Amino acid sequence: MYDLIVVGAGPSGLMAARTASRDGLKVLLAEQRKNITPVKRFCSQMIRVGDHGFSSAKKPTDIKVNPVTVNFEITEKSHRMYLKNLPEDVTVDYNGPLRTYHNQIWISPSGHFFSTLESNETFYGFQLDKGVLLESLLEECIREGCEYRSGTKCTDIDDNGTEVSLKLRSSGAVETIKARRAVLADGAFSSLMEKLGFNENRPDAGPKIKLLAYMLDRVDIPFPESRLFELCVPSIYPANVPLGLWAGDNYQLLIAMPVFLETNLPALMEKFMKESPFAPWFSSSKIVGKQGCNMVLRTPIWEPAKGNVICCGDNASLAEVAIKGGFGCGYMAAKACRNSLDGGDGNSLYNSFWQQAFYFHSPQYRSIGKRIFPPARVLDDGEIDTLFKWLGNNKLSGLPNDVLLDNIDRIREELPAIAEKLTP
Repeated sequence: MYDLIVVGAGPSGLMAARTASRDGLKVLLAEQRKNITPVKRFCSQMIRVGDHGFSSAKKPTDIKVNPVTVNFEITEKSHRMYLKNLPEDVTVDYNGPLRTYHNQIWISPSGHFFSTLESNETFYGFQLDKGVLLESLLEECIREGCEYRSGTKCTDIDDNGTEVSLKLRSSGAVETIKARRAVLADGAFSSLMEKLGFNENRPDAGPKIKLLAYMLDRVDIPFPESRLFELCVPSIYPANVPLGLWAGDNYQLLIAMPVFLETNLPALMEKFMKESPFAPWFSSSKIVGKQGCNMVLRTPIWEPAKGNVICCGDNASLAEVAIKGGFGCGYMAAKACRNSLDGGDGNSLYNSFWQQAFYFHSPQYRSIGKRIFPPARVLDDGEIDTLFKWLGNNKLSGLPNDVLLDNIDRIREELPAIAEKLTP
């Protein structure tokens, strides 16, 4: 019998397996992919610095929050990440390409813009190659004594209160494996969570979303490339179109829509690249790769640890966990399992960490997005130009929810028609 079975070899699962193996547990890591290095499904490959949420940088005051943060030690040939706000400093080594963002800028059809950060001389985040990162972590897991099975899908799970039984299918054969604890790090569409009842009374936070990303060999950007661009053309697409860096000196262009709209994403992407005001940026671009996925926007689970199972990472949350949050979840899940096996209350340890590690648990934070509409959803191209020009001329910076809410009285006074559309 194993001490711990970890299902899923993403950032959370690999960190859980590495940590538990280092702590002396007998660990099995099961991953349904045969090779985790090619990342084909769209997922985050950027690590933001700082400790704020995705939709607002304002720290909630209605609950205690203590997000995981990351420091980078960068050398010519290798890099090391230091995870902070955990019980101890935790390091992750990474030897792949690392590209730097110094800001995030939001650009209107006519080229007016404002920035998330006040200065371009600070750091916004780092783009890495997730496949290289996962491969390096997997090698560490194996060196620490973790047993790894690739091409192995977990098809069923049962927790009888004393032990966990999992059915693993590999090459057509099904085997039942038992362990004292299990960590489920199997992503947002986890059927195992469903089987154990974690999703009971868990409403969707929005419609199912489909995403399409193109990797481009070049983009003729009239700005320094060390920016994450948010391109806004409401007449073509009623949301922001992110354009960022990618591994191998490439770029990534992303577009997403609710599934129920039945929008043809490749056709929409082609129209944006060929007919929008930003078309000159892409006139010489060649598509060198594609990624896509569907995403269910479900409300976060409040207690993802119960019985002998911990749900870890994206399966218990929205997409805001991302990479550094996934690292923290995996590390704390392993420590909680060790605590439980030693006779402690590991579930309370993990649930307490989880409830403080992310802004999205705060009703105050979640309400921010309800107090202002996304500009590209409610304004036309000309109004976006006017608003972004006003923000830029007044040297205002911040995430859109923050900068618009902080200055809504001025916008009402100087741009009353726009303010009326922006506010519910």
